[in-house]
Amino acid sequence: MEENRCLVCHPAVCCVERDYEIILLCDRNALASVTVSGVTYTDNNNGVMRTDTPVHKIRVPGEALDAAGQYTVNLAPLADHCNYYPKPEPTQTYTYAFCPVPKDPDLPVQMYVLADTHGDGNTPARAATAIPGNQLLILNGDIGDSADTEDMITTMHRLASAVTGGTRPVIYARGNHDTRGHRAERLTDYVPTRDGTTFYSFRQGPVWGVVLDAGEDKPDASIEYGGVCDFPGFRQAQTAYLSSLIANRENEYEAEGIRYRIAICHMPFLDSRHAFSKTTPEIYAQWVSLLNRIGIQVLLCGHNHCLDVLSPAVYDGVEKPAFPTLLCATMNAHPARGQDTWIPGQYTGTCVVCRDGVITHTFTNQDGETVTI
Repeated sequence: MEENRCLVCHPAVCCVERDYEIILLCDRNALASVTVSGVTYTDNNNGVMRTDTPVHKIRVPGEALDAAGQYTVNLAPLADHCNYYPKPEPTQTYTYAFCPVPKDPDLPVQMYVLADTHGDGNTPARAATAIPGNQLLILNGDIGDSADTEDMITTMHRLASAVTGGTRPVIYARGNHDTRGHRAERLTDYVPTRDGTTFYSFRQGPVWGVVLDAGEDKPDASIEYGGVCDFPGFRQAQTAYLSSLIANRENEYEAEGIRYRIAICHMPFLDSRHAFSKTTPEIYAQWVSLLNRIGIQVLLCGHNHCLDVLSPAVYDGVEKPAFPTLLCATMNAHPARGQDTWIPGQYTGTCVVCRDGVITHTFTNQDGETVTI
């Protein structure tokens, strides 16, 4: 980045419903806006421009940005947001090309999934950029090792910057480690949300998806948490949200041009071999039933720090899922199936391709090698 540049890294253009939240990470207080086709969208709170923050989230209509194919970031540093005569510095502008996922349902869509990067903004980026043709980046939880520091939280921004350069869409899902630490309650200041929530639907070309957030991986009463969690009600709110998507299906997953339906959740909540699936099993059973009704073709997960394809048989609930679950990431360049072994400087993620009505995947490591399990 050049001298005196206010923008720390390239923007993260995050998908939320049919819009984008463009997230800007800055190194000083500034007025922030984004211009698309001559229309400027600002980061404001009830008309007051937000400056007392290093990060700005600006909602832009998806159709407008897709059609324009570019956007301009405007940042005017402001050292003192005083009550009279504030004096912003000259505006810095940064223009980015933007490549949306094509809407044609007959064209393939290629996305890359990173999860459990745990604060590493380098090796996972190598894995995602070693494979050509990726149109969409999925950051599927535990991107930082915690939400304890701003540096950990902003691993998300650094990875999005390194992989997409601000030119391609990003989908973000919160992981259980992202709920921990001094800044956990402020995480939503840094990541995309739907009205402040970390669960939402999205559409990219012929792909419709829903991001779910299973919260923590132990009961709220666990001594690890010390009473700072309240996740059962949060999960139940997602049950209601899934029901609302079904009620509005003609504008969601049954909208014109939709050919693929995916779900994203950091924790594979239907894997009955692990204790975390038993935190609120009745709620997770409702999720499975509702995702079946939606017609989800695959569930993309992380959390287990391994690569695997889980069949519906691993779920011991009343209704079996009608879709497989992919465990998409490990800190190991040549792991065995289900192996959780961390090796510094190694990483394997997942390339997912939607083509001819079918969703396939390939595990690839930081050197671009295909990993077979």
